[in-house]
Amino acid sequence: MTGDYDTICTNFAVVRQFDDLDRVVAIRDAILALGRRDVTRADVDQGLETPLATREAAALFTCLQKNGAATQSEVNERGFAAYTFEVDPPEVDRVLTQQAAVIASDGRSPQTDQDAVEFVATLPGGFEPTSQPVRSIPDIASTIRNQVFDADSSVRIANPYFDPSLELVSDLASLPRRGVETQLLTRETADEDGDTRTTLNKMWDLIDEEHRDNFEVRDLYRWDESQGSQAFATHAKIVIVDDRVCYVGSANLTDTSLSTNFEFGVVVEGNIVKDAATVFDEVFEYSYPVDLPI
Repeated sequence: MTGDYDTICTNFAVVRQFDDLDRVVAIRDAILALGRRDVTRADVDQGLETPLATREAAALFTCLQKNGAATQSEVNERGFAAYTFEVDPPEVDRVLTQQAAVIASDGRSPQTDQDAVEFVATLPGGFEPTSQPVRSIPDIASTIRNQVFDADSSVRIANPYFDPSLELVSDLASLPRRGVETQLLTRETADEDGDTRTTLNKMWDLIDEEHRDNFEVRDLYRWDESQGSQAFATHAKIVIVDDRVCYVGSANLTDTSLSTNFEFGVVVEGNIVKDAATVFDEVFEYSYPVDLPI
């Protein structure tokens, strides 16, 4: 184990997923033995006695990407674990060696119970920021995708509108396939011409039959006939991952909201996320179950 390890990892997805030190070291050595930068899950499997499970592959590439050791170079509709990544071998060595060291010490990631808040945004199309804080603000699309990639056990989503063509749709469909309990709260699923129905059916088709029980959709929308107006509906935009991190903001899961509109939000980490999950769960339970496909 050689290299410059002065840069400490900030993401410990591998530590949360793996408890076998030798397994992490074998994965590290398999990637380094490839001797090239473009790497897929199948490439790593060639150097392992036991191939990566989908959950393991998602944790591995999430960890490498969020710690600066890999970048996504090619997508695949089968989900994040099937993407192609451009890796930096010395950085892969650093990151996975550090992950292995944490597992060897006590098997827990160095996390704090303190709450943390970060602003995120989608900036208007054509807008040129003049200040460093604006230039460096994380974008909402990447933030949500990284949260989804980093999920271990559960993802709760509230969102009223979708674009079925978004890469994020495939990312979300990959969650149930790797055993992550996925709950989605939306609206007006009975609208036969709406993109929401198309999106949900696309996600359903991407999930194999074995894992469809991990995907639950509910609809919160009611029209008041006596008043001739909407009584209530889902308007919240929330992504809650594993009761530990939560995005709340203005953006719908549509191309314009995630690329050219001006949208703003916050990402919260810490114990307070459990409060957001409690609110979501009660509203989700109140809403109407949706039978897929529709």
